[in-house]
Amino acid sequence: MTALSRRAILQGAIAGGALSVAASLPGCADPRRQRIRHADATGELTTSAFITVLPSGVIALTVHKAEIGQGVTTAYATMVAEELEVEPGDLDLHFGEARPEFRTTGLEGVPMFAIQATGGSTSTAEGYLPLRRAAAATREVLIGAAAARWGVPAGECAARAGQIHHAATGRALGYGALTHDAARRALPDDPPLKPAASFRLIGKHGARVDAYAKVTGAAIFGIDVVVPEMVCAAAIHGPQYGARARAVRDAAARQSPGVIDVLSLPWGVAVVAAKFWQAQRAARLVEIDWHAGATAGLDSDAMMAAARAHTGAGAAVRDDGDAGAAIGRAPKKVEAVYEAPFLAHATLEPQNCVAAVRGRKVEIWAPCQSPSAIQEVVAVALDVRAEDVRVHTTFAGGGFGRRLLADYAAQAATIARRVGRPVKLIWDRASDMTQGYYRPANVTHVRGAIDAAGRMTGLAYHNLSQSITVDSAEAVRGGMPRWLPALSRHLTAQTMVALTAANTMIDLFATEGAHNTPYRVPHVRVAYTPIATGLPVASWRSVGNSVNGFVIEGLVDELAHLAGADPYQFRRAHLAAGSRELRVLDAVAALAGWGQAPPAGHAWGIARHTAFGTEAAEIAEVTTVGGRVRVTRVWCAVECGQVVNPDLVKAQLEGGIVFGLSAALDQAITLADGVVRERSYDAFPPVRMAECPRVEVAIVPSDAAPTGVGEPGVPPIAPAVANAIFALTGRRLRRMPLQRAYQEWKP
Repeated sequence: MTALSRRAILQGAIAGGALSVAASLPGCADPRRQRIRHADATGELTTSAFITVLPSGVIALTVHKAEIGQGVTTAYATMVAEELEVEPGDLDLHFGEARPEFRTTGLEGVPMFAIQATGGSTSTAEGYLPLRRAAAATREVLIGAAAARWGVPAGECAARAGQIHHAATGRALGYGALTHDAARRALPDDPPLKPAASFRLIGKHGARVDAYAKVTGAAIFGIDVVVPEMVCAAAIHGPQYGARARAVRDAAARQSPGVIDVLSLPWGVAVVAAKFWQAQRAARLVEIDWHAGATAGLDSDAMMAAARAHTGAGAAVRDDGDAGAAIGRAPKKVEAVYEAPFLAHATLEPQNCVAAVRGRKVEIWAPCQSPSAIQEVVAVALDVRAEDVRVHTTFAGGGFGRRLLADYAAQAATIARRVGRPVKLIWDRASDMTQGYYRPANVTHVRGAIDAAGRMTGLAYHNLSQSITVDSAEAVRGGMPRWLPALSRHLTAQTMVALTAANTMIDLFATEGAHNTPYRVPHVRVAYTPIATGLPVASWRSVGNSVNGFVIEGLVDELAHLAGADPYQFRRAHLAAGSRELRVLDAVAALAGWGQAPPAGHAWGIARHTAFGTEAAEIAEVTTVGGRVRVTRVWCAVECGQVVNPDLVKAQLEGGIVFGLSAALDQAITLADGVVRERSYDAFPPVRMAECPRVEVAIVPSDAAPTGVGEPGVPPIAPAVANAIFALTGRRLRRMPLQRAYQEWKP
């Protein structure tokens, strides 16, 4: 009998956030027959695209999401280990390759492209029930196989510590001894899941399963990959995005040690050498004359000034009541402009990829958030079939949305085809900072009003920013998303792009967190106007929420001050009684001890935001040191449904707060004549350890389904800090980065 490989048999289906329990092979309509053949040939029991029980008893788990530091490997291992009664650290984990079976349309309320991707804080929520069901089905066929062998009722048997036990007789069999028998049993469609009261792992503290590999250096990140006959390439990009080389003088570079070739390509120049540092050193010797790029003439300061001066009404995303009239007749009102700059993702591991091209077959190793994107984009670049592009996902040194893109993979594959050998392409920091896809710059015109009783009566909100999905209404009508152009054929009806009757483009990412604000205001208008720049933009950690949380929570704080109300109590008064927004707001106030006096020379600011199905509220404590704002403490409360691992939740909230704080205080991408000024961390500084605040996180219990935590910590931190600065100094800062605004503030 011909043996089937484990890779060949690891197939299932994902659709609408649901996973198939049964495995299948092309041309094999009988899953049970397939499992039997595979078990007889290999001794392995494969019950789904995710779970295989090896003859040794070890359980192999395929993780189809990217591990970008958020802990998805630990979360998935915990869920599977819970139902299979083993320890998470005992599972044999590996990343799944790009496969049609791993594509998903996301969860209700969290639309995603129909691709295999890690984003939108959906991984745990998406896998929670399907993975548990797959593991429970595996457990049930193992129990059934043991019971049949012993001739006892299955109800008298139980799984424990990798074995099936029969308490009445004291007999036990390891999972590995049952694979052949279990393969012959029908998988239950609706296996019983452990009740929450019986959880041994879910909801409990537990170590990360990838920690040991990372601290010992055993974990393979993209930049670590080495394949036989591999050479290395350094990329040279133009001064402006989209600039093309007009003339290349490379004689000196070609004479440099180790250099194999210097290639002129549509996106720039690549220097190929035996070792990366040889390529990088030789790249400095290449002299290039450049054609102007797509961003020629773009001045970010002028662009922001034009947006500030804009007087149009924009296309309505939400229009309840008559906000203009309500604000006009209100006794007290606020009118302001909030601003947020372009931002780079600035992942610590720069963009990199290893590519091997053999005829019309391509193999890719990359730290990526979307293997599907790599398949499609590389296929277009090389004119091959997407299914002929094999993608191996590695650990990634940060993602934040940047690794949903596949430009670096297409570059690596193009170079590999030209040199005829596997190539590792590594961008340097300057390329990563100046050629990346950015968070769009935003200018938001807001007006708000309160009545004589101090209640919000009207809210008008108009966001001007570049769309992350399309360039223009014509592009929308053509169905072409800007940041995943080769994936347009995989868009679903849930794509977050809408058109008004006048065919005016509305990108709902631009107003998310504003058009769905839970604050109870009778008259609300939220509008959007697109800005065109030629600069590439895409999703950035928490996407539009990162800006809209800053604006909404800043405006609400201004209205609370106008009403002479406590900012915390003012928010309470405008949230629904018994709502989780109110529960989380109360939890963070209790955590910080809101109402007591902050330490001398310090002040507190509060903010809350809903993003990706999760409610988060934060209080920031600030002071000033040497003319700089210093954030000394942050308290955070979060409700995210059933918690799989509290340590992961807290780590993600802490990381999101520090990430958001870096952007709020000091980071901005600025351009003059289309050239990005910030080329490294010295000009785009993250929060340094010496200035990192103490962060305390409280998880509000919930028995609801899990929601995401990778991004919701980001939106509240900027407004909490800005509101605290106002409480401390009387300076109302409406522009990020806040350090710059604080130093330039004028009343």
